[in-house]
Amino acid sequence: MAKNKTPITLLCGYLGAGKTTLMNQVLTNQQGYKVAVIVNDIGEVNVDAKLIADGAKITDTSDIVPLTNGCICCTLKSQMTQNIENLIKTGKYDYVMIEASGVCEPMPIAQELELIKNGKLDNVVGVVDAARLVDEFAGGDKLLAKEAIGEEDIESLLVQQIEFCSTLVINKKDLVTEDQFKKVRKVIEALHPGVKVIETDHGKVDVGEILATGSFDFETVYASAGWCKQLEEGEIEDDDDDEDEHEHHHHDHEHEEHEHHHHHDDDDDDHHEHNPEHGEEGHHCDEHCHHHHHHEHRHEGESEDEYGIGTFIYYRRKPFDRQKLDEYASKWPRNIIRCKGLMYFSDELEMAYVFETSGRQIQAGYSGQWIAAAPEKEQKKILAENPEIQKEWDPQVGDRMIKLCVIGQNLDKKAISADLDACLAD
Repeated sequence: MAKNKTPITLLCGYLGAGKTTLMNQVLTNQQGYKVAVIVNDIGEVNVDAKLIADGAKITDTSDIVPLTNGCICCTLKSQMTQNIENLIKTGKYDYVMIEASGVCEPMPIAQELELIKNGKLDNVVGVVDAARLVDEFAGGDKLLAKEAIGEEDIESLLVQQIEFCSTLVINKKDLVTEDQFKKVRKVIEALHPGVKVIETDHGKVDVGEILATGSFDFETVYASAGWCKQLEEGEIEDDDDDEDEHEHHHHDHEHEEHEHHHHHDDDDDDHHEHNPEHGEEGHHCDEHCHHHHHHEHRHEGESEDEYGIGTFIYYRRKPFDRQKLDEYASKWPRNIIRCKGLMYFSDELEMAYVFETSGRQIQAGYSGQWIAAAPEKEQKKILAENPEIQKEWDPQVGDRMIKLCVIGQNLDKKAISADLDACLAD
């Protein structure tokens, strides 16, 4: 009889969100579980390890495994997985809990955890600070705070941590007003509709909501992000009468690790180096969110709620001019919280790109090759086997398209669409 895999909970959240407090709550109420803990917060590892051990009244701290040489989402993934496998092999623990660095994106860690032989990722818990969300998404003055994360963008991290989780804990609810909290919930609903949300203060969460939930499935969590749902199900309003709705079906190729980055700051026009972690996201976008679906074409405006949180789909068949789009990136509207989707460039017609923004971080990475760029014999075979693609095929551009989901506050769809149209190739 095969041995059951040891369940793993991944705890993510920005610095100060309350991850350690929540972990203490879990460890002091383990409900019969023997939990091994791995902690990793840059500059705070040893302090956090001590807090966890003291808070849980653990006398034997051999199950606290601090990673002191960096961040598990970048250089130490292999060390992390080896640590977990070693812990599981001892037979001393029936559960593993990982507190990720506050500056880590959860998806790359989850991808690595999925590879552990004797473990199973059971729950990815995002912990967010309600007051921080009010500041970031409601025009507060804590938008930069570069001293904490160098060149990274806090808003980008918060978006990633909200989008990619199976349970979202909104902590410190007592520090914001009721109206502020309602607006925060609206932003979360736009970014990750339907995610399980726990509202609390001081990290008070029932252990049963964190351990042994069986709630995590990689593909389901990825596809449940708001931008992905909107690209599949959202309404499209074309400004051009001769533009018909088409769906993207590009030729499957292994994702190439190449990206174009732009980090939007008021005085910063620099490009940032490639981060290969985001490459996988582009690949998943292709597989999970743009595969053989046809959507009804409706001429309706973008959705917007009473707090001004709105969404619309920008859809065109012409390619972007690379230089024009790069210049517009330096003026990217600050009220766009999230934008993600497919696009292509006029100087590289064969390749599909995933375009992605969150806050001031703007990037584009290869996602694969369009079917229209495949050899004619292979192209005909794919179209013959997939009549829905044939039906949507454009005689000039094939399956090529720009299709972006834009999420933000008080969006001026016409102005944003006009600015993006100005970035199209002549």
